[in-house]
Amino acid sequence: MNPGERLVESAIAEEFNTSHSPVREALLMLERDRLVQRIPYQGVVVRRFSKSDIHELYDVIYRLEEIAMEKAMVNVTAEAIANLENVIQAQEQAVEEKNIEVYYDLNEKFHSFIFLIASNKVLSEMYSSLRRSARPFRMISMAQGDNLQSSLAEHKKQAKALMEKDMTSGKRAIHEQEIRSIASLDILFPE
Repeated sequence: MNPGERLVESAIAEEFNTSHSPVREALLMLERDRLVQRIPYQGVVVRRFSKSDIHELYDVIYRLEEIAMEKAMVNVTAEAIANLENVIQAQEQAVEEKNIEVYYDLNEKFHSFIFLIASNKVLSEMYSSLRRSARPFRMISMAQGDNLQSSLAEHKKQAKALMEKDMTSGKRAIHEQEIRSIASLDILFPE
């Protein structure tokens, strides 16, 4: 689907040989995740993201990650660190295999786990919603250059900061990840 493309409920239902109800629900979910939008007299269309939209989305995502890091430092246990290290080991394998999809799923697991340690349900729900909105951009970003290796290095720094309860280093690692991600997307979304 291309930005601006109209999504016709009846055509989608026919294509997937289903009733209108699940299609309507799927479109509502996509609308909640800000991936499609309803335009009066046109219906549902694939949302077109500007550079500014992406910057605003990433700004909020990374501020939430900073809050989660701060809260996680209060709650972190040796077991939680061991679990994060297991995710990082699996990420190393995905980087070695250059498997972007597996790495992306592990990336989600890594960040979600920090939010789990932070133990704030509202924070986690907000983050989860925004991450779904950012998924297409994150996949594109990870496929560029050495972003998989850079992301892995940033995750190692975040895990170390969490283990050492070093908020300054944790925020710095999150900020490095933000700068790299936005710079990668600015190449693809120059407007």
